[in-house]
Amino acid sequence: MSRFVRPMHPLALSVALACAAIPLFTVQSSWADESSSAVHSFSIPAGDLSQALNGFAEQGGLVLAFDPALTRGKRSNGLNGQFSRDAALAHLLAGSGLRAEALSAQRYRIETIPQAEGAVELQATTISGAYQSESPTGPVAGYVATRSLSGTKTDSALIETPQSISVVTKDQMRAQNAESLNQILRYSAAVVPETRGATASRLDQLTIRGFAPATYLDGLRVASSRDASPQKDAFDLERVEVLRGPASVLYGQGSPSGVINLVTKRPLDTPFHEVGVEYGTFNKKRTTFDLSGPLDDQGVYSYRVAGLFDDADGQVEHTETRRQSLSTAFTWRPSDATSLTLLGHFQKDPKGASYGSMPAWGSVLHSPLGRSIDVDFYDGEKNFEKSDREHFSLGYAFEHHFNDIWTVRQNARYMRSEGIYRSIYHSNLQADYRTSTRSTIATDVDLDAYNLDNQIQAKFDTGSLQHTLLMGLDYQNTSTDTKAGYGRGPDLDIFDPVYGAPVETPAFGTDATARSEQTGVYLQEQLKWGQWVLLMGGRYDWASTDNTTLNLKSNSKSRSSLDSKAFTGRLGVVYLFDNGLAPYASYSESFSPQSGTGYGGTVFEPTEGKQYEIGIKYQPPGSNSFITAAIFDLRQSNVPTMDPDPTHLCGNGRCQVQDGEVQSRGFELEGKASLNDNLDITAAYAYLDNRISKSNSTVSYAPITDIGVGPAVPTKGTTTYGVPRHTASVWADYTLHDGNLKGFGVGAGARYVGSSWGDTANTLKVPGYTLFDASVHYDIPHINTLDDNLRLALNATNLANKEYVASCYSYSWCWYGAQRTVQASATYQW
Repeated sequence: MSRFVRPMHPLALSVALACAAIPLFTVQSSWADESSSAVHSFSIPAGDLSQALNGFAEQGGLVLAFDPALTRGKRSNGLNGQFSRDAALAHLLAGSGLRAEALSAQRYRIETIPQAEGAVELQATTISGAYQSESPTGPVAGYVATRSLSGTKTDSALIETPQSISVVTKDQMRAQNAESLNQILRYSAAVVPETRGATASRLDQLTIRGFAPATYLDGLRVASSRDASPQKDAFDLERVEVLRGPASVLYGQGSPSGVINLVTKRPLDTPFHEVGVEYGTFNKKRTTFDLSGPLDDQGVYSYRVAGLFDDADGQVEHTETRRQSLSTAFTWRPSDATSLTLLGHFQKDPKGASYGSMPAWGSVLHSPLGRSIDVDFYDGEKNFEKSDREHFSLGYAFEHHFNDIWTVRQNARYMRSEGIYRSIYHSNLQADYRTSTRSTIATDVDLDAYNLDNQIQAKFDTGSLQHTLLMGLDYQNTSTDTKAGYGRGPDLDIFDPVYGAPVETPAFGTDATARSEQTGVYLQEQLKWGQWVLLMGGRYDWASTDNTTLNLKSNSKSRSSLDSKAFTGRLGVVYLFDNGLAPYASYSESFSPQSGTGYGGTVFEPTEGKQYEIGIKYQPPGSNSFITAAIFDLRQSNVPTMDPDPTHLCGNGRCQVQDGEVQSRGFELEGKASLNDNLDITAAYAYLDNRISKSNSTVSYAPITDIGVGPAVPTKGTTTYGVPRHTASVWADYTLHDGNLKGFGVGAGARYVGSSWGDTANTLKVPGYTLFDASVHYDIPHINTLDDNLRLALNATNLANKEYVASCYSYSWCWYGAQRTVQASATYQW
């Protein structure tokens, strides 16, 4: 079957499809007509059976569905030469006790050979449902993912993507009992999670390469507004992908740190059922269920329903957390060429623990009173505080292959989030070093967000060049309505707190409405020539914001609007050695609109991010492992800083100009491996030099000797608060699959976070810390049937119960890290 086309044909047609309303003609896919007896050329090295099947599916243009438990720990002799699909599959599966059953011309299911034909006994491993080999949105057996959508928006191999990407699989989340985004990313390079310590259960606050990243869900941006920001539970996720560095070419406006893409669970091709219970410290109670499978014998319709209830006390005294969640997914696949998946989600967090803090004196710094603040210190009032969030979303993912060249995709989502927040919190410490001045806040927030991403993809060859061309148009619309009020609350003794004082709810002082829109068009080419892979892309965005604030006290209204336009580009190259090494180099850009004006009403331009990165990726043939190393220079320019002319006044102070710059340079190393059927391991290290490289601003600081405000110092050369220079982690899990302890496993990990600065002037240093985690688990198969499995597990984090300060924002605001938690769980799958 020839795939040769004229070089200009796909590009010209894709432009026409994107820019003109021309009805698309249907082309019968040559895949659908192809017989399974047709001969293909395969080159698949010997090694892990899952990887061999992945290579077969990619080279043969097929979809394979199978349970990860069937292939884990098994090896294949590989394949090299001309074979029919059926013969190739039989050769790859020889000696494994498995066989392939054709579901259609393009879809096969891998299953156990019946006992009568000599089947082998399934090993005692956790069954996590069927998946496509390897689908970038599906489950992965073990810790090593090899494909992703986040880096290119196409189904691409990680080793062929010239930018640093990490994937945390469901198996790793389960082994570490991670239940929030902060916990999921504890073992990822250059990521500093839980920057607000024990209060991180309420918000996903973290940094990547020194900047706060944007969060995406199934490739579409998740809008945020602190008191109404949705927080996805890990139970609803299949994987989490971290794309480091500027990514505006694919995603539009955003932080130069990159993006975090959460991939939700999708319907499975084979029946899967799971229920679970959990109990642990801080009165933790959690129940979950997950049901999935086909609705008919032909696999045209499939579904997934997952839900949870979670209730616990917070680490901070007098606080609680509670969550109820329900997720649904339904897939309609009328043919191998077409699929539509509907995705729905509802979540309610009626209790959100505490967002409070404590002063540096008595936590990071020794108090002159010779006392330390308790690790569970609560700066609020139980009868006053409230954090009630509720959100729902409805979306879909559509894909259609016209033929073996053209594919169209459309992803869309509408999300509604509501938040009610009431809090009294520590504001500053008085001169006696023990009396906390407290402030109050009340907000009601409504958030609506629409996202749409249209894509046209063409895969074709021109001679020896292999092309994957992607054209897209996406749109974002976010609307936020916020009523807010602020006040002063009663003081509190931080060493001998007495609660119960009456607190007056502050009246709403403002009613603010914020509207933002973004429309972007992008073009990307992935070009492969022999062992060279070239990635290049460009994008143009139109962004606008419109803010209206009504002062409820004076009944006055103010309004501001801003229109921004930006072009961003990306270029990268990879060379694929036969031994699995893949050195690469890349350049990428980002932009983020800025509100406000300078002297004379000059409108601020968007901040710009630029990154140069060189690295190497290593995926040894025949080994289920993946190692990446990268050196990067990342700069954010057009950052507002003080106007150097003292006569330039704006409002009540000096104007600002966009002369500032923040620079992050560093090195990171990360490795993941599922070395055999017994051992899974992940390890990471990152060095980061984050500095304000250009600034005209100065700040005042509180000297160590007293609590007053000291002299002003320049911020140039200082490091952003909460950004450590060194971070490192390692986690390993070992499971026995033979002998008397068959099914028994243990895991252990260590996390190191170096010291960080706790204020803008870099006069307050927060010490680094090392934490230890551990787990014990036991899988018991065949409780009632040959396909079921009971998993008993015990997980502990911060095993030594180390008391530490996670970070400080200033001398007034610091946060203790999470104490030791121990959680016992039982999960039954069938």
